[in-house]
Amino acid sequence: MTDFRPNILANLRIYPGIVEDPNCIETLNDILNDLDALGFDKLVQNFCTQPDPERACDFLFEIWICQMLRRNQDVQDLQYEPSEARNPPDFRFLLHGVGFDMQVKRLHNVTNELTKLLFQRECQRRLSTILNPWFINFWVSEHFTPQHLNPFFVYLKQSIDQFSPVTTLETILGEPQYSWEQNGTTLVRFSFTEKRRKEPGIFPGVISLMGTENGLMASIDTTAFRRSVDRLLKKSRKSLNRSVSPTQANLLVMQSVHFLFADKTMPDALYGNEVIGWHQERGLETFHEPNGLFRPNKFSNICGLILVSSQAWGFSERFEGDYFPHPSHVQNIQCHPKPFEEMMFFGPRKK
Repeated sequence: MTDFRPNILANLRIYPGIVEDPNCIETLNDILNDLDALGFDKLVQNFCTQPDPERACDFLFEIWICQMLRRNQDVQDLQYEPSEARNPPDFRFLLHGVGFDMQVKRLHNVTNELTKLLFQRECQRRLSTILNPWFINFWVSEHFTPQHLNPFFVYLKQSIDQFSPVTTLETILGEPQYSWEQNGTTLVRFSFTEKRRKEPGIFPGVISLMGTENGLMASIDTTAFRRSVDRLLKKSRKSLNRSVSPTQANLLVMQSVHFLFADKTMPDALYGNEVIGWHQERGLETFHEPNGLFRPNKFSNICGLILVSSQAWGFSERFEGDYFPHPSHVQNIQCHPKPFEEMMFFGPRKK
């Protein structure tokens, strides 16, 4: 039996709910050993060799999907990134005589990701030489701009002796937490957590870019959401290239990370903005404008998208997801079995 615990502690270091819970560590260690023994060694290695916690969490999501598929006793010939394929899907399997190709992606906010990368770069460049054995966790306001980076990190370095690490984790940043303001507006809240192994140097931990200054959640940016979904669909169609038929299904399984309430916004993104119009015979009715991502000539190699809640975690025992079928494949989808029994089906409104 391989000891994957050092990889778990290192790669998921910014997730105290896992690394500070011995039961979670042991459970994940057992899962990795089971997958390794069953031939999913590439998936295990992808997780173990990824030091970026967010990327490691992407692979943890793939591991969870693999576990959900394994629990379906009717799934046969389950493969991870089959070697014979030029651009392999994440998973390929048979279910009741139907072939499935499945891509698994986590949906990130592109704008937020750029801000996050800037913070990671500047943190490592400016704080890694400081001897305090800490991770620094950030909450960043939507009003923060790249021009604020230099004065903020100058302030951090000059004030480092005034800070102490977190003692309680009742909030996402823990307590004590600190704030940095400009012109009376809070632009950054931050805190520090101690490293388990006490290695010197301050490195980036949790970077949250979802909130507003008063602590409430910001409304979803529908344009950014649509753009991000479009980006993942384009990435996925390279691997989901088999012809859809009654005996072949191509699916994208997506988890929303930075977009809360994605399930409320996904129908507009895929099927077009929902509007109310007047029909000469039926009167007032609701339908979708023709600006959705799922159109007859767009992403028609994909049967549909299964959206998994951001609350789903690597140790969840039950799959919950919303299936949004591509309108071009409704008849084929009616012939396909469900890879996850708990899926809920959604579709576009018609004029």
